[in-house]
Amino acid sequence: MGGVLVLGVAIVVAAGFGGFAHPHGWAIASGIMGLGVVGLIDDWLKLRSPYAKGLRCLPKLVSALAVGGLIGFAIADPRSASQSVGVPWVGARVELGWLWVPVAAVVVAGSAHAVNLTDGMDGLAAGCLALAFGALGVVGFLTQDPLVTVWGVSLAGACLGFLWFNTFPASVFLGDVGSLGLGGALGVLAILADAMLALVIVGGIFVAEAVSVMLQVASYRWRNKRRIFRVAPLHHHFQLGGIPEHKLVVRFWIVGFLLAVLGLTAVAHS
Repeated sequence: MGGVLVLGVAIVVAAGFGGFAHPHGWAIASGIMGLGVVGLIDDWLKLRSPYAKGLRCLPKLVSALAVGGLIGFAIADPRSASQSVGVPWVGARVELGWLWVPVAAVVVAGSAHAVNLTDGMDGLAAGCLALAFGALGVVGFLTQDPLVTVWGVSLAGACLGFLWFNTFPASVFLGDVGSLGLGGALGVLAILADAMLALVIVGGIFVAEAVSVMLQVASYRWRNKRRIFRVAPLHHHFQLGGIPEHKLVVRFWIVGFLLAVLGLTAVAHS
């Protein structure tokens, strides 16, 4: 239930600094609470018995897509027939039109599930989330968007505070409540910051973790049970290679910081 504390603190702090002054603030909170509820159900099912596996993959994915789609529809600009996204470094924009809602759904659901997969070592997900949220907060400051700044800083601060208890050896854990809720918030915040494509860079650690799982599953199914990695997600591959958990987590933080800085340059020139 550590995730409940993190999400609650982030919402309260953001509210205290005007995070709900704009209707889009409610969209971020909806992403947090909507995906948080999905995670809560998943955690509750797992706790019912020692052998429970929680929600199956398909219902969890469909639920996340539904939350993302509703948020995408809610934040669509009613004055425009289409929505566009900025292309990192190029300075061009791509009009999405009717694809806006499906793309928003994929961004929110993909972000939530990628963070959920990353949450496998003490402090790993929380530290990388703090860096990603901090980068988006800086994006909001540079683009003079107080909503993105307030929510980015609030979420980053909540994750940093949580690290006090979550670093190795952890005494409190995010659970699916926290990982799905924070991941959903990351996706919604990236949409509002006009950084949907740049999120692939800013949240590069989460992307790598999710891609490693997809490649592993595809290889196992279509290459006669042959594996690409020792085990997936990616952090466990390196752990089985002999890198101690505490050292591996710090190295992921370093890479996450570099990717966050790289992502800032992408947004600044898009």
